[in-house]
Amino acid sequence: MGQPYTSRLGRFQVDQKKGCVPLTITLTNLLVGDCSPGKPCVMDYEGNNTQAQNTFTHTYTTAGTFKLSVIYQSIGADDITITVDPNPQPNFEIYACAASKASIKVVDNNYDQYVINFNSDQDNVPEYTLPFSNNIITPSYTYVPAGTHVASVRGRRLNSADNCTAKTQSFTTLAVLPIPTLNTLTSLDATSVKLDFSTATHVSYRLEIAVNNSTTYQLLQSVYGTNTATLTGLKLDNNFYCFRLGAYDPCNNITTYSNQMCTSLFTATAQSDVNKIAWLTAATPFISSYSLNVKQGNISSSIPINNPAATSYNDTNITCRLNYCYTLVTNYSGGGKSTSLEKCVTSFSNKVPTGITDVTAIVRAGGAELSWTQDPKFTPINYGVQRSAGTNPLSFFTVATTTKMTDASYATAEKYCYQIGYTDKCGNIAATGSIACPIRLEGILDKKNAISLTWSSYHGWKNGTKNYVVQKYNLQGALIKTFATTDTTFMDDQPDAANQLVRYSIEAVANDPGLTASI
Repeated sequence: MGQPYTSRLGRFQVDQKKGCVPLTITLTNLLVGDCSPGKPCVMDYEGNNTQAQNTFTHTYTTAGTFKLSVIYQSIGADDITITVDPNPQPNFEIYACAASKASIKVVDNNYDQYVINFNSDQDNVPEYTLPFSNNIITPSYTYVPAGTHVASVRGRRLNSADNCTAKTQSFTTLAVLPIPTLNTLTSLDATSVKLDFSTATHVSYRLEIAVNNSTTYQLLQSVYGTNTATLTGLKLDNNFYCFRLGAYDPCNNITTYSNQMCTSLFTATAQSDVNKIAWLTAATPFISSYSLNVKQGNISSSIPINNPAATSYNDTNITCRLNYCYTLVTNYSGGGKSTSLEKCVTSFSNKVPTGITDVTAIVRAGGAELSWTQDPKFTPINYGVQRSAGTNPLSFFTVATTTKMTDASYATAEKYCYQIGYTDKCGNIAATGSIACPIRLEGILDKKNAISLTWSSYHGWKNGTKNYVVQKYNLQGALIKTFATTDTTFMDDQPDAANQLVRYSIEAVANDPGLTASI
């Protein structure tokens, strides 16, 4: 039954029985002589016992279902049900087209129908009525003149008043759709990325994806009214993905595409003394360079890689046993940047450190002083000193923190030998070093006052001993004379009336220059 709507007992009619809030209705009495000043009726519009005489219009300001009653003096009450629905403004999207055209898509499900006015700021513009349906789009509309206009969409329910509030949007026509730009592509985790792009208002975009190439694209999702998109369900540790954004013209079914941007299949692997970085991405002509960002603790740095065809980098500027984290930034012509996942490795070295093979031993009154040279390519944690006495094997003696130590318990009566070892800061044990035994000197005075000296060979240097120097001192410690020899024996049979009591020491000179003599 159409308008007007008759009450349950047929005594009155209303012009509307359903509509959006606020809903104003007009009541008409059908009984002659009733609801007049002489024979008034009582109206209860909302069924809450709020009564008024001969009131023939009412506005409902809240949504709900109401029982409208009219009480007649002689015959009692009659009624009708009034339904007042919520009044949400429907959401809609305006899709700009070239040549000052546009189309509208309603993205709302609150109503049975939608009434579209492309140009509600002008009179006599025809309206389009769309039934409710997902993704339904209007035919194209051409704006004359070009410029800024106001479009409106209002919802309408069947068998209901057409009084729902319209939603309006301002729209500026376009001669051509601007080409979108992909600005940044950031890998968030192993399954998701974030795309940031530059778009225009009221343009429909199609985001497309290609897997492990930059040519076979397929539609991923539609984009409208935003300049960012977070994409999930990817496998960034197995594939690389390329993206492009198309500005879609629904009036002409034409898509204009942006620049391309791709993720990188990025890996970092620690090997001895090098962190190997590798990546795979689409070899497009739009890549200008790469930046390898390195983070170690609180220290960050960036390594420029200017070859756009590069696919790997060996980072040797590392220290063992430290954690390094890498990200690769692909720099595109035009300023776009794609940032990879972060990959972290702990560096290590398995190089065997150089052994301590040049040890100098000097015997003094306070004991045997040992010093040695350290290969600067390796950094010891400390040094382990082993010692043997007599015919006993080497055994642990002490720890040294520098390249010197003194054995205060050394005694010339016993043969002592030493070997120095270390573990470097990378945890590697040094190669076996030289065994150094301090020179032990013996002397005999014969009946002719000739002095025979013998001493032990010195073997603490890897390239051996060049020669020995016999040093002769008086009792006051002044050097009297020196004698060079390559033997380990010496006969001093020259008369020396001025120095009847003398002292001797033996100095070993190394073949390698720069080493301190052993005494």
